[in-house]
Amino acid sequence: MPTVSPDVRYLGYVAWCLRRKRGYLVGIAFVDEQMLFSARMGEQVCQIERYCRLHDTHDDLQDIQALALEWVQEHADEFSHDSVQKAFAEPVPD
Repeated sequence: MPTVSPDVRYLGYVAWCLRRKRGYLVGIAFVDEQMLFSARMGEQVCQIERYCRLHDTHDDLQDIQALALEWVQEHADEFSHDSVQKAFAEPVPD
């Protein structure tokens, strides 16, 4: 996750891969629940960073913090423990 840091790595393997018109959709299976949790936290950081860039905050710390809180309020449920359990219950695409 270069947005977080060039050194950030999460252990896992490619569980499935689907070709799309503009690249590939890849499913990653992480080696344990802690690694999955860490990767999801990293993903949230990336999503918040992207959200802030879309709103052109110009490095104003108060604006960045307000946008980050706004993103968390709108999307935190997508990263909850229940959503992870639901993802495990879904079948892997063929």
